Formats: sequence, C-alpha cells, structure tokens
Amino acid sequence: MNRLTLVHLTFLSVGKPPAAVEFSPGLTVIYGASDTGKSYIEESVDYMLGASELKSIPEDEGYSSILLGLRVDDGRTLTLCRALGSDTIEVFSGDLRDVPTQPAEATLKYRHHPKSKSNISRYLLNVMGIDGRRILQNSRGDVVPLNFRDLARLAIVNDTRMADKRSPVLGSWMPQNETKEKSVFKLLLSGQEEPVRPTAPSNLQKQVGKGKIDLIDQLLDETRERLSVEANQTQLRDQLGRLQATLANATAAAGQVAAERSAVVRRRRELEAADADTQQRASEVQQLLSRFDLLRQQYESDLARLQMVGEAGTILGYFQTGTCVFCGAEPQHQHPGHRLGESTQLAAAVAAETRKTTELHHDLISMIEDLESQAASLHEDHARHTEQLEGNDQELQTLDQRLEPLNTDTAELLETRSRLERELALHAQIDQLEDLKASLSAAPPAPPVAKADGIPAADIADFEQVMSQTLEAWQVPGDNRVTYDPTTAELAVDGRPRKSRGRGMRSVIHAAFAVSLARRNQARGFIHPGFVVLDSPVLTYRRPEDNKEEDELLAYDVVKNFYSDLLDNSAGQVIVIENGTPPKSVRDRAAVYAFSVDGSTRQGFFPPLDSSW
Repeated sequence: MNRLTLVHLTFLSVGKPPAAVEFSPGLTVIYGASDTGKSYIEESVDYMLGASELKSIPEDEGYSSILLGLRVDDGRTLTLCRALGSDTIEVFSGDLRDVPTQPAEATLKYRHHPKSKSNISRYLLNVMGIDGRRILQNSRGDVVPLNFRDLARLAIVNDTRMADKRSPVLGSWMPQNETKEKSVFKLLLSGQEEPVRPTAPSNLQKQVGKGKIDLIDQLLDETRERLSVEANQTQLRDQLGRLQATLANATAAAGQVAAERSAVVRRRRELEAADADTQQRASEVQQLLSRFDLLRQQYESDLARLQMVGEAGTILGYFQTGTCVFCGAEPQHQHPGHRLGESTQLAAAVAAETRKTTELHHDLISMIEDLESQAASLHEDHARHTEQLEGNDQELQTLDQRLEPLNTDTAELLETRSRLERELALHAQIDQLEDLKASLSAAPPAPPVAKADGIPAADIADFEQVMSQTLEAWQVPGDNRVTYDPTTAELAVDGRPRKSRGRGMRSVIHAAFAVSLARRNQARGFIHPGFVVLDSPVLTYRRPEDNKEEDELLAYDVVKNFYSDLLDNSAGQVIVIENGTPPKSVRDRAAVYAFSVDGSTRQGFFPPLDSSW
C-alpha cells in the first residue's frame, strides 16, 4: 500500500505574507511558547485532511486559503487546497506553494460518503490503495467501509486527547462508536478487514417476526376452516387419481356419442338443404304450371272463337244481302260471287290461325304434362326427405337420451374433481404457511454479537512488545511491560491502567502508542497513513517567559531519549509540537521551528500583523 508524507502547510492571502512550515520526511519539531500557533498547525493539518471545522484565531484574520503538500510512496506529489470555512477541498498535481492557477484535478467534499467517491476520504484511501476496506459498525454485525478520518484520529493527536483518560484506541466518549473504533484498531493490527456476516435481528425485526407468526396463525385457522373433505393429502390424491380415470372413460364414451350425434346432425343438415332445394324447385314448377294453365285456357278460348268465326262467316256469306260484312262494299259495288269469295278467304284464314293455335296448344299441353311429372317427382322427393328427417329426428332423440346421463355424470365428475383440487390447493397452502411459520419460529439463533475486539493474540502480543520497546527506548521509569485489553481497549503499563496515571504519564503512553503503531505497521507493511502528528507528548504547558530547558514536567532524560529514539528508529514521518525546548542534538538532525523563544527568528506560525511583504 502507499503511505503519505506531509510536505508543507501554507496559508495564503492577498496582500499578506504566506504563513508556512515545511515538514521533514523524518522528524519535525515545532516548539516554543504557548499561543504562538503551534497547535493551530496540527489543527490545520487535520482540517486539510477532512476535519469539519478549523477554529479561527486572531492571527489567521485575512488569510483565505490553505495549501497542504503531500508526497505519495509511488512518487506522486499532490497539493490539497481548501478555503477557510469551505466544505470542498481541491486537489492539484505537483507541489504548489502559491495560489493555484491551473484547473484542479478533483474537487471533493470534506465529509466521507461510502457511496460517493467525490470526497477527500475516499480520494486519500484510493491513493493509499485501501479504499473499500470493511470495518464493524455495531455489535449486530453491520459493516461499513473504512473512513480516512478513522485513521487520522490515530495519527493526529491533539494536546487534549494526548492526556485524556480515554484509551488512545477510542476517539470519542460516545459508547455507540466503541465497536467501530475497536474494529479500526483491529484492522490496523491484523491487516484483516471485517467479513460480511449475518446480522442479528433488531428489536423491531423481532417484533415484526412475532407479528408475522401471529398473522400466519390467523391465516392457517381461516384456511383450515375452508376444508370440506375429511381426508389427508394422500387420500385426496388417490381419490383424484381414480376420479381422473373414471372421468377419462366417461369423457371417451360421451365423446363417441357426441361424434355419432354430430354425424347425424351433419346428415340432417344435408337433408334439410336438399329438401329446401326440392321445395324451391317445386314452387318454381308450380308457378310455371299456373302460368301455363292460363296460357292453355287462352289457347282453348282462341280456338273456340276461331271456330265460331268460321261458322258465322259461312252462314253470313250465303244468306246475308246488302253491305258486305267482310269488306264493307255496297251491293252496287259487289260482283257476282263476291260474298262466296270473301267467305272462302275468311274460312282459309280461320283455318290457318286455328292450325297454328292448335300446334301451340299441343306444345303447351306437352310442357304442362312434363312439369306435372316434375312436380309429382319433387313431391315424392319432399315426402322422402320428410320421412328421412323424421327418422333423423328420432335418431337424434335417441342419441340425446344416451348423451344426457353421460353429460350429467361428466359434470358431476368435473365438479368432484374441482372440489378435490381445491382441497389439495388448501392443503398445499397450509403446508406453505406452516413451513413459513417454522422458518420464523425455528429461525437459527441470532448470530453471536460481532466483536471488534477479536484481534489475533499474536498481533496483540506483537504490538505490546513494540510499544514496550518504545517506552524502554525512552527510558520511562519502570519495567515498561505493556498489556492491551481488547474488551475494554485499555492500555496498562506494568499492570497499572493508563487512565489511572497522571497527566504527564498518560501523554507519554499515548505518544508511545501512536509512534509504536506507526513503526510496527510500517515495518510489516500494514495499514497506516504514514505520518504521526503529536501535540504535547512530553510537556503539557510552558509559559512564554519560561525559557529554561529544565522547567519541564518529565525528567530531561525521558525527553532526550524520546527525541533520540524518533531520530534513530524510524517511525515514518513524525511531527512533534511541544512547549519544551528539544535537546540541542535534535536541532541538527531534524526540521526544527522555534516560536517566541530566545534566539528564535519567528514569533509564531503567522508573521506579525505589522510585517511588510
């Protein structure tokens, strides 16, 4: 994994000189009088790495933005830029010491969000190669992704937390955070993230589960009441099997009769169609006969009239005198035999017309006889069709009588089958409800409480040994036998809990904890930011007027050995903020900033208000 190294912290303003410190990749010591901005440097570093706020001091008035340079193990250099009071942090490539003029590589929110990468926490974790590592959130087993702030609180220790009675493992006094804070320490010591495990049901989930069981019981009672057949599922399935066989036979028999009936119906339709054609043809023949009979009567009337005309003409030709009845000639114009000639001509005309009408009459009589023959044949066909249809009706009646009981039996069988199937469906529903109830009632016991203190004993022993060696190197009085209780997260030295020690000793033990964790994890390739910032680890307070080196709360040898160990045994990058003056040997081997002490060139982190630039 990559580790981070702090390069510089720079405050910028228009019209004011920059306020800056440059950090050594090894040891940086910032010491001097109180109220000179030392702790403000630590707070500003924390602010640039995602802290929510930076409390203002009079000296920062007029400064608008802060730059924090970072160097990554893979060789990259980054600069974080954040305006005072801003919720966003801009990231630039390279080591910037002035107001950025190029576009930001990324603009990030300061607040961590597990589902978004647009925040400084996810960005830095990704740079380090550990984004997404899981830690335990609570005793129910819920896991959440690691937050860079979880690492920052172990690496950046302000003066209040340094001497606090609370364990260095725990970052707050809120009990609900203990599981998570212990899990972070477990991740750093063992390198193993928390697995995703079944979570224990909450009280609400338990109440919901009980409510589900009550509802299932109610549904079971209602379903059982709907059962109407006193038989179990096996008996019902046997009955249904037998019923299906009977139903198949009944259906086959009914189908055969229905097929016969369909054939009869089809023949009946054919007969009805043929009889309809016969009746239509008979009707047409009858209409022709009626018309031809009228024509026959006309022909016969015409023949009678012709005969009468012929006879009348003969009589008139012989006996009538005067005007000719045939041509209208007066007697004086008539020649001898005139009437006889006219009579003969009339007789010839009548004879010709009679012959013609007689021929037509004979043809008509022949056609009438033929039509009457057709009518008789059609009548016979109709009678035959009627007889066949009556037989067909009788056959259909017989088939309907055969089909009626079969249909009745089939309907009863189908109704019985539906009832059995409904009963089986109710039994299946009861089984499902009982299985669901069993799964809720006989649910596996809640998983054991997830413990963030389940750190392998070998890792605890390893850390205890490294911390004991650190205290021994600092020559803290005593045997310096360190023990860590993973249940309470309490550290004890020589059997005495840290919280029971004095303020100065609590600070030294906390400093040894932070340094040892960085040193151990760097050596073993485990997770760690790569830097440690310690505010007042070996001296709690020093007044500006107290410039004597011996005016310190701990023995001078402990202070001297503290710095020597940090120089000789690498713990990565360590930044120490103290009131007390470090030994002279440190000043030659570390980056040292002295604020408001004899011989110092700086009154504090910020230039004096009246300084020109």
